[in-house]
Amino acid sequence: MQIELKEANLIIGNAFKKIRKARKLTQEEVAEKSDVTPEYLSKFENGKYNASIYNIILLCRSVKTTPMKLLSPFFEDSDESIIDNLVNELNELSIDDQKMILDFIKRLKNDK
Repeated sequence: MQIELKEANLIIGNAFKKIRKARKLTQEEVAEKSDVTPEYLSKFENGKYNASIYNIILLCRSVKTTPMKLLSPFFEDSDESIIDNLVNELNELSIDDQKMILDFIKRLKNDK
């Protein structure tokens, strides 16, 4: 799959923005924690910057996530991406539903 740099920047920026908002953090708070300007962060989130690996690491640390979460859309078939997607889905369920799914997985493993 060929992907354009602009499209990649937009996907990564949007993924970061979604995580930041889920953590209820403002751009100013994240910028301060990651030692970038709010303007830089805004342009990054809107796909206008091709962020360096170093800045991606700083930004991810500021919202307590990993670069893999930002890059997972590009590797949807990888083991890490599948596990990450499962974890994200499980986190949105109630604890009772999580326990039920865990029991199901255990039964599935025992049946093999």
